[in-house]
Amino acid sequence: MKDYFKIVFTLLTATLITACAVKPKNKVPDEYIAGQAKFHEVCANCHGPDAMGGNKAPKLIQGKFVTSNYSNQRIARTIINGSSSAAMPSQKRKVSEEEIYEIIKYLRYSQKDAGLT
Repeated sequence: MKDYFKIVFTLLTATLITACAVKPKNKVPDEYIAGQAKFHEVCANCHGPDAMGGNKAPKLIQGKFVTSNYSNQRIARTIINGSSSAAMPSQKRKVSEEEIYEIIKYLRYSQKDAGLT
């Protein structure tokens, strides 16, 4: 009986965690799915679905954040170290170097898809 309650508790917890995660609204080509998934796991709670802004953080699909204004290296540093204003905490424990690359690739695709270059 004790095992039954453990299983039920685990399933309910997993369901609640999954249900609360911000889900993407836009479909992306296969080569951007990994970045989109990691973005929505780590970043979307603050930056909103599909990087379109949230309650706590800015919209990343805007001219301010395109490559010519905000380099890939700067995005990576911000993810790793957090923002200089301390508004965004470090995410280095949540993402690997490869996952950061995938997130940036996804963001650049989304910016291009929105007509920003």
